[in-house]
Amino acid sequence: MPTTQPPNAQFLAASFAHPSSHVAESLGVNLEQGLTDGAVAQMRAQYGSNALPQPKQKSKLLLFLEQFNNPLIFILFGAAALTIVVSDVGEAITIFVVVIFNAIIGFVQEQRASQRLKAVMNLTAPTARVVRNGTQLSIPAEELVVGDLVMLESGVRVPADLRLAETIELTVDESMLTGESLPVLKKANQQLPERISLGDKITMAFAGTTVRKGRAKGLVVGVGEFSEIGKISKGVAEAQDTSSPLQERLEKFGKVMAIAIAAVIGTIFTVGLLRGYETTQMLLTSIGLAVSAIPEGLPIAVTVALSIGVYQMARQKAIVRRMRAVETLGSTTVICSDKTGTLTRNQMTTVAVATDDRIYQLTGGGYQPDGNLLDDADEPITPTPGTPLFWALQIGLLCTESSFATNSDGSRELLGDPTEGAMIVAAEKARIARSILGTWASQTALPFESEQMFMVTQIDGAEGSFYLIKGSVEKVLAMCSRELRSEGEKPLEMAWIEERQKQFSHRGLRVIATAYLPIDPASPPDPTTLGGCVFAGLHGIEDPPRDEARTAIADAHNAGIKVVMITGDHVATAVSIARQLNIKTGQQVRAVPGVQLEEMSDDDLYERVNTTDVYARVAPEHKLRIVRQLQRHGHVVAMTGDGVNDAPALKQADIGVAMGSGTDVAKEASALVVQDDNFATIVSAIRYGRVMFRNLQHMVLYVLSTSTGGVLTLTAAVFLDFALPILAVQLLWINLVTDGTSTIPLAYEKEHGDTMKEQPRRRSEGLVSVKMAERILGSALIMMFGTLIVFEVVLAQYGYTALSKDISADALAYARTAAFTTLALFQIWNVHNSRALDHSIFQIGFLANRPLLAVTILALLLQVAAVQLPFMHSLMKTVPLQAETWLLCVGTSLSLIVLVEIRKWVGRFVVRVKEGHGGAAAAP
Repeated sequence: MPTTQPPNAQFLAASFAHPSSHVAESLGVNLEQGLTDGAVAQMRAQYGSNALPQPKQKSKLLLFLEQFNNPLIFILFGAAALTIVVSDVGEAITIFVVVIFNAIIGFVQEQRASQRLKAVMNLTAPTARVVRNGTQLSIPAEELVVGDLVMLESGVRVPADLRLAETIELTVDESMLTGESLPVLKKANQQLPERISLGDKITMAFAGTTVRKGRAKGLVVGVGEFSEIGKISKGVAEAQDTSSPLQERLEKFGKVMAIAIAAVIGTIFTVGLLRGYETTQMLLTSIGLAVSAIPEGLPIAVTVALSIGVYQMARQKAIVRRMRAVETLGSTTVICSDKTGTLTRNQMTTVAVATDDRIYQLTGGGYQPDGNLLDDADEPITPTPGTPLFWALQIGLLCTESSFATNSDGSRELLGDPTEGAMIVAAEKARIARSILGTWASQTALPFESEQMFMVTQIDGAEGSFYLIKGSVEKVLAMCSRELRSEGEKPLEMAWIEERQKQFSHRGLRVIATAYLPIDPASPPDPTTLGGCVFAGLHGIEDPPRDEARTAIADAHNAGIKVVMITGDHVATAVSIARQLNIKTGQQVRAVPGVQLEEMSDDDLYERVNTTDVYARVAPEHKLRIVRQLQRHGHVVAMTGDGVNDAPALKQADIGVAMGSGTDVAKEASALVVQDDNFATIVSAIRYGRVMFRNLQHMVLYVLSTSTGGVLTLTAAVFLDFALPILAVQLLWINLVTDGTSTIPLAYEKEHGDTMKEQPRRRSEGLVSVKMAERILGSALIMMFGTLIVFEVVLAQYGYTALSKDISADALAYARTAAFTTLALFQIWNVHNSRALDHSIFQIGFLANRPLLAVTILALLLQVAAVQLPFMHSLMKTVPLQAETWLLCVGTSLSLIVLVEIRKWVGRFVVRVKEGHGGAAAAP
């Protein structure tokens, strides 16, 4: 199959703008006979077959091994090796299990990538009806070639890109390509310009779309990777899975930790030897300190934190397919969202009716008749029978082939056309539907056809018989010579009608005209050639914005997140919805149509992308370009989508968000699936992502402050030439009891304050902020001084100092046990300090995180056991402590909570003073 552009590529790409006869002539095809067998072989050699290229895949072994190429994983292997050296095989096994578990998670995610392309390939039609040698036959779709003559009928999937040669009432569902739910009427003989958007190419039928109605004959002009769906497949393959901000931060964190640990441990070991410490003792101490400092529990803690975020999001109807989506959402700076069904209800609604040169508004949205008809004073009204408003609503109710069914849960399901559904609900809101339906008998006189653009219904009742007409404004007005006014029927005045139509169109509304004609039921006129009708009014219809989308967009703006609408709909409609949603607060909405976007270079788009709010009538490749240029600006981009056309952009985005009602291709390319298709759910997921990252920072704060506390304690002792206050085995115990039990429960911490009032984190921002670094150092220094003070105080009770060279074994063992207990208690209390960077733990409450409270009690019991139980003494090199020593250890360690709380209070006070509020009694 060719991988370069085939012959006549530019002409075939623009075939929609050329007559089908010219296209057939350029390919040497007879539009009645189709290709000959010889021509088929020649076309296949020139243009390739109708098969999508198979993606190159790495071996499973290579994919698995790549999961270990991470600095933090190297540190973990180092930790495992060091623990084996000190004969702690059990902990080494635990570390290896953590490493393997994380590798499996990464491997599974990599495997899913290949499923995206498979899902795209499954969209191609399995068979096609084709004319060859003058005979119709059914062949596998992949055997189609450029120039083949394909027959289409209702219900079939289009097998290749076709330049339509003949159409009979052909409507095609192109939602998987354009994202718009309404079927598109195709016209083979329409003259089109060469520069138009994909959704406007009505002379084409594209591979993977579905015929909803009618029949057609088309000429294949695009196969395989050169069809629109082939371009999408190629885009999915070429789009890069971007590394998440969390991945980048963890990699940076791992490298810094590796360098820092190696430098500190090497320094302590060297200085210890120079100070005269025993080589074996310093080796064991250095190894123990290294294991204590290495955050081997962090990867599994991150996994748990992400899984908790996954669970919380699932409860809010956001299903996470890739765990990194949880944190990436929290870093999002731009959301690129579809319009239909995501920002809007995907339920057409009549929002205004124009009759008698007046406009009446209707409240409420969707198919539930919850709302009112309002007059000029915004007061609810019920129209009087016989008035222009009554007739306009009555025609919308009766001139229809649609109806509603009520589901078991009370919701309504439309059976028929969305526009007709909107007009039915309008009559219901006006409180006239029930009386009308009981008055008239109706039957369709002329069904709606796309070519004629109107329909006619005959109604019969006590007041006589009438034709009711509804359709496009141009078609209906052409039938009318009179209009209904409040004082009766008058000659038709076009000026006010055209003005009201212009007003509706400016609002982005779809405009439907209504009219009626009194008839003799015994000899009704031909409904296809009506004249002398009476104009009743105009219906202004739109797919209204979701109420919750407005609030969600406001929340996104408060959180520093830009919202961009990307839609296949028309510019006027898109801008109207954007204004209603306040996508651009207090400023004019800036829109770029797809045709203009097509003419932009990447650099031009780069200059515009930060200031553009709406992209309308876009093609699939446009979405990918928009995402890439936003990423060039450093944005973390969330892209929503539901169709096949969205797949490349969903994969390229930092976080792809598929709709629950979307295609399998979109879901496979995404990291998050929103079950209720609701934009508000995405913003809720962003909140959970921010809370999760904040909890992750709390974990890092805890791990680093505790490990730094241990490192500083030993470093100070070695440099001051003290007797070692803590042994290697005791460091390992603290590492197991505190880090091992207390880190994960921090993932269960709930939101403190409103994270959606904060600005998004920059990609360059590390896991450790300046404020965190200050807290880490401050807490570590408190632990160091407190531990050394207890060590010195206890030794003084025996008549020694830490500098004494002849300390008795009993005194040293007792003092070390006290120092060991103090440092362990420091770290147990520190986990509660780490629950919040600014908020007081007394305001948060100790019972708010029950898992953490449980492990705190467990850690305290284990520490008491390590000191007081006889069988632990030989293992931990401890001795029992007296009550007064326990009080000394507990009192000293609790100073950490007191001092950190004072520091938090001062910080809150400073913030409040800067904000001009004064005082600082409460946390911000």
